[in-house]
Amino acid sequence: MEIGERLKEAREAKNLSLEEIQQMTKIQTRYLQAIEKGNFSVMPGNFYVRAFIKEYATAVDLDPDVLMEEHKSELPATSDESAVQYTRVQRSRKESPSTSKSPAVFSFLPTLIVALLVIGILFTVWYLYQQSQGDDQGQSNQQTEDQDEVYVGDPDSSDTEENSDGEGGESSAEDDSQTEEESQKDDSANEEEQPEPELNVVDQGTQGNDQVTNIELVNPGEEIVVEVASESDHWLEITEGEDNELYSGMFGEADSPLKEDLSGADQFMIRFGNPEPIDITIAGVSLEIPEMSGNTVQRVFVEVVDEKEQQE
Repeated sequence: MEIGERLKEAREAKNLSLEEIQQMTKIQTRYLQAIEKGNFSVMPGNFYVRAFIKEYATAVDLDPDVLMEEHKSELPATSDESAVQYTRVQRSRKESPSTSKSPAVFSFLPTLIVALLVIGILFTVWYLYQQSQGDDQGQSNQQTEDQDEVYVGDPDSSDTEENSDGEGGESSAEDDSQTEEESQKDDSANEEEQPEPELNVVDQGTQGNDQVTNIELVNPGEEIVVEVASESDHWLEITEGEDNELYSGMFGEADSPLKEDLSGADQFMIRFGNPEPIDITIAGVSLEIPEMSGNTVQRVFVEVVDEKEQQE
């Protein structure tokens, strides 16, 4: 069996195609077919016949040295095998015409990229510099225009403007003084015009043993504080609205003075024992109720009336 047939038989035993052997050895298919047929004349040289056969044998798991020794009579003689060292890298370079030019291109490419980067950086720096110069020039022109606007005028009028500024400064000070005085007068007028709180009795009646008095608190101001003081004991109730009970119980000297803040309330009720002395003030106004004979308990309903809100 010739060497080409043995290689083909080993390839078929491993179920490998010539394309797969080409991928493994990087040897062109036409050379592999020539080896299997024993047609060594198509090879580029006698050295490549031996080199290709060794690669083929290694790919199909045959010992290349043993195979070459057994079939050395079939192989063409080579004058100096040691003069040429075959490798896959050398073979791939000889088989591919384009690869012989690629190293020069690739070696030049990094230099080209670096040069482009340098040119780009220099252009960017130049452009930013031009922009900054343009901005500075624009600011300088703007400042020049502003100065021209400030100093345009009649030179003879400078004294007049200085005098005018001096008189204007004095006039401005006088105006400020007058404004402060007017503001103080307005504040005083507002304080004087602020009406004082008043407690006006609307009507009176009875309910059981209670004397009932309806009172209007006119112009209550911002705060409505009910203050109660007494030297003797009394029953005291203070209720906001209908059911918000603020105080309920005996009240005496030990509890005096009692202060309840009813600011914002529309109506509230104060109920206390009739025997005196007991002092009650509402929004700073003393509560005085006309007495009705035969009653021992006072029930006072206070309705808050703000005349300003009614007028508005």
